[in-house]
Amino acid sequence: MDPIVILLLVLMVGLAFAIGANDETMATLVGSRAVKIKIAIYFGGGLVFLGVLLLSASVGKTIGANLLGEEIVYDVSMMLAILVSTIIWLVVASQTGAPISTTHSVVGSVTGIAIIYMIQHSISFGGALNWAKMGEVALGWVISPLFGFFGAYFFQLLVGKYLHLRMEGLDSLEKNEKGFMWLLIAAVGWTQISRGGNDSANTLGILFGLIESGEVDASLQIWLTIITGIALAAGLVIVGKNVIENVGNNLIEMRPSDAFSIQISTSIVIFLATVLGLPVSGSHILIFAVIGAGRVKGERPDKKSFRKMVISWVITFPVAAVLAIICYLLFGLII
Repeated sequence: MDPIVILLLVLMVGLAFAIGANDETMATLVGSRAVKIKIAIYFGGGLVFLGVLLLSASVGKTIGANLLGEEIVYDVSMMLAILVSTIIWLVVASQTGAPISTTHSVVGSVTGIAIIYMIQHSISFGGALNWAKMGEVALGWVISPLFGFFGAYFFQLLVGKYLHLRMEGLDSLEKNEKGFMWLLIAAVGWTQISRGGNDSANTLGILFGLIESGEVDASLQIWLTIITGIALAAGLVIVGKNVIENVGNNLIEMRPSDAFSIQISTSIVIFLATVLGLPVSGSHILIFAVIGAGRVKGERPDKKSFRKMVISWVITFPVAAVLAIICYLLFGLII
């Protein structure tokens, strides 16, 4: 196997680690005090690994070369630039505790590659990107957080009415909250499996591209998928604590019933997107779901924490694009 292809596969695994490090799915378990953070992290690591094995293929085929236009010849330098730029930005963001979108990072990197290739080879911007596929991805970015918001708002109303009808004192409230704690754990588990399938596609898209180009034998797909799942879980276990605590503890106060409303909405949206092969931002969906549930209770997110998240979301696309351009130019000189 070509040494450059081996390097690509190693970086692919590195990207999976970085994605896991920025996974905040378990935040509602921690924020609602349903489980301790150490338990949440290991629980999430096991489930995300399962999600990679079961649900990654369909979304993986959407990411990568399919976003580039027909006039671009997809090569190793591009793959390296996309991987390295995305890894750098994810690791930097994870260290600050900011949950960013891996999908935005990857698509930003792909767009940066399209821009520099367009300039170098004098092709049209229309031919540099697959606009139909980009449109699907962009639509998912806009619609999925809104579904997360309104879904959580709706479920929070239902849960509130249920608790009101069942309220017979503090003992009754505590009993009901304990019941919602188990429902929350199930909903988080469902979300984490779906999230593993959706998020890992950002790295496995490279693998599918290498298989289609004949650089990697198709028989290695299952083993490389397993390795990717392990790396994703390792990123969550080793580095993910900062992001989980930031989202779980700093946005709104949550009881298990509140967290369930947030999580069941997030679960449904991410699962449907994953089954449909649509890459979405689990971070954005979850945060908007938190805000939606909070609106029912008359709560607003912590301004400082929310502002930090919004800033990281806004700058992710252009930062990833610029990093990809720099990496691509450097690799072009080396390779």
